[in-house]
Amino acid sequence: MDFNKIDFLSLDKTYQLVQGFSCGNDWINDYLKQPSNAIFDHRLGISSTTTLVYENEIVAFFTANCSHLEIPMEEAREIGLKDDLFIPAVEVKYLGVKEKYQTNGIGTYLLQFIIGKVLEITPVFACRYIFLWAVEDKIEYYEKRYFQLTGKEENGLYLMKFLIPTYEWEEE
Repeated sequence: MDFNKIDFLSLDKTYQLVQGFSCGNDWINDYLKQPSNAIFDHRLGISSTTTLVYENEIVAFFTANCSHLEIPMEEAREIGLKDDLFIPAVEVKYLGVKEKYQTNGIGTYLLQFIIGKVLEITPVFACRYIFLWAVEDKIEYYEKRYFQLTGKEENGLYLMKFLIPTYEWEEE
């Protein structure tokens, strides 16, 4: 697959293609395909769904939004917080790669894209983490890519976190 030929398109431009998508997880597939879910949230501005399209086929997608999530007290202390346990974050609510493309590097390519976009906005909009909901059989995959399991589970999905690097600012 030629990654240079993948288009990142908004769900509202590709919704006619979603019925042909399956990542192997019914919960994630239903979120993308049901009109009361992804497209509804997208059009309301609650979350944004981006599809990766290759040769007129959705090969992957992710749904994300700006958020803030609670972190444990000891972690808050480690980063210098005294009493606020809610941290600005980008939450990746859903992420799926079409089954036939799951071993072609698309997932890694997609994670690199997401992390890159968050790194771009962080200096302006202060984002400390990427939180991502993962299916159980992909936890190890994400751990190899520096995501940590938080211990929180919901609807068969596991919350993982990726700490955004901070940079020392030089005063002029």
